[in-house]
Amino acid sequence: MATELRVPKLGMDMEEADIVRWLVKEGDEVEKGDPVLEIDTDKTSYEIEAPDGGVIRNLRGDEGETIPVGAKLAYIAAPGEEVPDPAKPSETRNGSGPREGKLPKEDPAPRVAENKPEGLHSENGRRVRASPAARRAAAERDLPIRNVSGSGPHGRIYLSDVLETDSGLRTPDPEVAEDAGYATPAPALREPLSRIRRIGAERTARSFSEVPHFYLTRDLEADRLLDLVGRLREKMEPAPSVTELLALVVARTLKDHPRLNGRYANGELELNPWVNLGIAVATEAGLVVPVLKGADALSLRELVPAVKDLVRRARDDRLRPEELSGGTFTLSNLGTMQIDSFNPIINAPEVAILAVGRVRTVPEWRDGEWIPRRVIFGTLSVDHRVADGADGARFFMDVQAALSDWELLL
Repeated sequence: MATELRVPKLGMDMEEADIVRWLVKEGDEVEKGDPVLEIDTDKTSYEIEAPDGGVIRNLRGDEGETIPVGAKLAYIAAPGEEVPDPAKPSETRNGSGPREGKLPKEDPAPRVAENKPEGLHSENGRRVRASPAARRAAAERDLPIRNVSGSGPHGRIYLSDVLETDSGLRTPDPEVAEDAGYATPAPALREPLSRIRRIGAERTARSFSEVPHFYLTRDLEADRLLDLVGRLREKMEPAPSVTELLALVVARTLKDHPRLNGRYANGELELNPWVNLGIAVATEAGLVVPVLKGADALSLRELVPAVKDLVRRARDDRLRPEELSGGTFTLSNLGTMQIDSFNPIINAPEVAILAVGRVRTVPEWRDGEWIPRRVIFGTLSVDHRVADGADGARFFMDVQAALSDWELLL
């Protein structure tokens, strides 16, 4: 019996993917485990492998096509084996007229390629591809979605495209600008955004508009942290960095602050018995946040190489899909880039994120004289729906206590 090849669900939040390129063609023979297709999810690229051996039949989906999770892409059949051949619908150019043929009733998968995928609509004879978030934003602003120039594959429209068009930062599509009453200025230079940056724009815009952020800031005394870094460089291989020691402190401290380690969805706060710590990493394609699962249970000798490995593979675009989802709290450090402080946007559905800046030396009046003190400026962003200022302040106090006395982590 022929085996179906479908778009897999590679993460909790994954709803669709873009076809980057087919590695096989109709009629090719494959063995189980052979790579057959490369897709782009909202977080990373991924190769789909053949679930069985056989011949590729009824391959569907064009390169650049956006397709939903579960959509059928092809069959892998034995030579000469009959496979279902869904009839292709026929439509008039303007989208009216009857459709002839339907997918078999027993096939619950969303239709792809020739069967108009989710987010693909026809307006006044023009095919318009847009994400659900982009359509909602356009409707809220009374902005016809067909007037927006999309930056995605095959002109797919993202939320960022709608926001830029509405604010005047982007020129409307010249094909419809005249109909919409826009005056078309000279074309601006365009730099295509990577998929990671486009998705990041949608998610941060949604989080910043929907999540009621509040911020707590303070100097964290770092003398003992930096002294420990210096001592461990001579005793550990690989030697820990400031980021990795902060990750250890945050992961252990969160065990006593479960509200900040939660995930908010549908009016409820999910309290997690473990800490899945996200580490923000800047890459050439954009910001990614790999997740160290069960970080609170790791010893320092386990945590340090694990964080270094995640960061290295994030920059090489070699993360596995499961390493990019399921986070419960995020740590972001721009101190290595000489940033003093910044206000981070919460990585929803998480409810808090800690940002730290560079090490600074500041004067402190003590025992009748000024003495130098090394500090790191920290900013904690919190979702006010599930926690308040006192929750965040207590967390900061415990982080400082651990930085001043490492035995508190034991």
